[in-house]
Amino acid sequence: MTTETKIIIGVVIATVIILGGGIWFLNIQGAKDQAKLNQPLIGEAIASQGANHVPESTKEEYSTNPPTSGPHYANSQPAGIYDKPIPDGNLIHSMEHGAVILWYKPSSGTDNQVTEGTESAKTNGLSEQDIDRLKQIFGSVSVSKKIMIPRDSLDVPIALTSWGRLLKLQTIDEDRIKTFMETNEDRGPEKAPL
Repeated sequence: MTTETKIIIGVVIATVIILGGGIWFLNIQGAKDQAKLNQPLIGEAIASQGANHVPESTKEEYSTNPPTSGPHYANSQPAGIYDKPIPDGNLIHSMEHGAVILWYKPSSGTDNQVTEGTESAKTNGLSEQDIDRLKQIFGSVSVSKKIMIPRDSLDVPIALTSWGRLLKLQTIDEDRIKTFMETNEDRGPEKAPL
């Protein structure tokens, strides 16, 4: 057998192995995606308020706090942890693209010794220690379309939203937070990047 024939056979074998591995990987990924889609969404179902684009800075009224759908701005908010509020219009667009949002009520600063789960936490918000714990939980969830953000107007210490879904929590419940984020992420009406 000539060297040229050996090279051709080697290239053919390598191509078959690469194609076979790619097909196998896509089948495994497709099965995971299908299993996720077969799971019911987590949280209270909220009727859609539509998905119209409105000009930046337009003030809208939403049926829930925090909102789960409705008129929104043309730009979505990138994934990440934010320490300052972001306009609802950008966040709703992110949910339309499949983002899950972990909202928290920060401490009002009147009580520096707020203990998570207490009446003080429910009215005054979460302590810095509890916010750090939420950030650790948020970081441990292996989904890419996720946002964590403060919201002073929450009527609970913690809320999670995805398109058309809302889960409110009185305490930090790591299992429920992770389950919501893993189940509801990337299940918005548009399959688009943030």
